[in-house]
Amino acid sequence: MIGSILLGAGFMQSVFLGLYFYRQENTGRQFSRDLGYFFFFLSLIMVSNLVYFSGNLFEFPHLIKTGYLFGFSIAPFFSFAVTRYFGIPKEKQFWFGLFLLVPILFFVFHIPFFLSSGEDKIRSLTNIPQNEIFSESNQFQMMTLAFSLVVFFRTYYRFRLVLEEFSEDFYWEGKLFSRYVLILIFWLFFCILFCIFFPGRTSESISNLGFSIWVLGFAWHRIYLDQKQNDTNQSFEKNQIITKYQKSYLAEERLNELGKNLENLLNNKELILDGDLNLSKISEILGLSPHTTSQVCNRYYGQGLIEVIRNKRIKFAKKALTESNLPVLRIGFDVGFNSKNAFIRAFKDLTNLTPSDYRKKFSTEPKERNP
Repeated sequence: MIGSILLGAGFMQSVFLGLYFYRQENTGRQFSRDLGYFFFFLSLIMVSNLVYFSGNLFEFPHLIKTGYLFGFSIAPFFSFAVTRYFGIPKEKQFWFGLFLLVPILFFVFHIPFFLSSGEDKIRSLTNIPQNEIFSESNQFQMMTLAFSLVVFFRTYYRFRLVLEEFSEDFYWEGKLFSRYVLILIFWLFFCILFCIFFPGRTSESISNLGFSIWVLGFAWHRIYLDQKQNDTNQSFEKNQIITKYQKSYLAEERLNELGKNLENLLNNKELILDGDLNLSKISEILGLSPHTTSQVCNRYYGQGLIEVIRNKRIKFAKKALTESNLPVLRIGFDVGFNSKNAFIRAFKDLTNLTPSDYRKKFSTEPKERNP
């Protein structure tokens, strides 16, 4: 009863959050619509789980096993949406393909089942043993949890890699979300153990409700931070002498003007290569709030500030590698990276070559190089 109430409340909140993030892109938050689509998808999962946990699955036999298909899909979908939302560079094709392949394989393998009649589906459900560790339902539950664990661990790892490339105060949103993901990773691991020792509907209920509560908690905290930022923006704007640009959504003419100002600023070599560069410093120079600066960057470049700065730093690094004899470590620090590993990782991410290999391939200097 309590689980059904929570799932019903979760369904309504998912729909509301879907609408919120879908509409948020109209205010300049790039890729928030992807999160909106995710929450609409989550609402479908809530309905499917509600039917299952309320004991009405026999009345809707065609929903049998769709919950597992949703379970294999939810982690890649959320990871894709949230990394785009926070401006994390694109996932490598190998991992993206792998995470997409798993739910596709599950669906292909179960096509005969999904195409069977309702009576056959009910018959198959009654023949499945319950509350056994090696039952089909419990194995699928553990597989979805293990798959989600891998996806979110990869997501956490990607956030940590980006955080290593910038100063500590540059990317506080990403740092906060990485902590959220770490909590979820521990929760998924705990749920897998729960499925081993307490197989059956109880473990499914706990894992599904726990994940839903985590997602909704993240979303509501995100809304709280957005509203807090909006209050800060309004306070900031009231202190400005020029008041005609106080709208939260920038008109195209004003956007292009501010975008060119930002572009000129980011073309300043001394600034872009400053290892302590952060959003607050850029906003202060432009005379804008951090929120407006992010909005301008997202809409003008079609990328987040992290990607723009990263690309520009690697561009300077390419020039230094081919036109100087400086060691790779020195170049990495000179272009704003905080460690050699972070520099090599980012460089290879964008060029598919290590700095040393790039130097060997494109160097214009005849002198011997330091690695």
